[in-house]
Amino acid sequence: MGTAMRGITIFILLSALAVFAKPSEKLPLPKELQAEELPWFAFDAKDGDGVINKDNLKELAKQKKYRKVVFSFFATWCVACREGLKKMSDNANELKKNGVLVVLVNVAENYLENYSRKKIDEWARQNGYLKDEWLLVFDKFSNSLEDFGLQKNESEEAPLPRILITDGNLHPLMLIGEEGEDFLRILEGL
Repeated sequence: MGTAMRGITIFILLSALAVFAKPSEKLPLPKELQAEELPWFAFDAKDGDGVINKDNLKELAKQKKYRKVVFSFFATWCVACREGLKKMSDNANELKKNGVLVVLVNVAENYLENYSRKKIDEWARQNGYLKDEWLLVFDKFSNSLEDFGLQKNESEEAPLPRILITDGNLHPLMLIGEEGEDFLRILEGL
């Protein structure tokens, strides 16, 4: 291989690394999240597991000594969501070690004919996106994105992915669009 060809190959590899090593997309907190704690919410847990709401999630975080709660709003059809879920699941041990509870919030799929909590739970587990200590919840009425100020109204396209980071008392700290390679450092720094 000639010198020019090696130079081109190195340039292409460095360019590819720069593209894949992008930072997380930090977004401004909407006014609904610029408060002492999250707006009221209630998500359905997977079939038969009841409801996860602000009060019982706060209590769980306190009991288990979670210092941060990460809400990952996703849909199974969202490619960027799947990439983010993979990054988080690949770093599950680090997240656990740092006292981070992950809450996967399935949104925008109620209207699908084959929408089923059981199917989404199986999809998440088969793809390795759901760890045992993480929560998988469902936005039954598709209103959490609007209530949290992430979407103007129900008819607007769901802005996914969205990752909301809160402290253990559910005080909003940061909103991220897509997780980048710096996601764990961001969590550690908050």
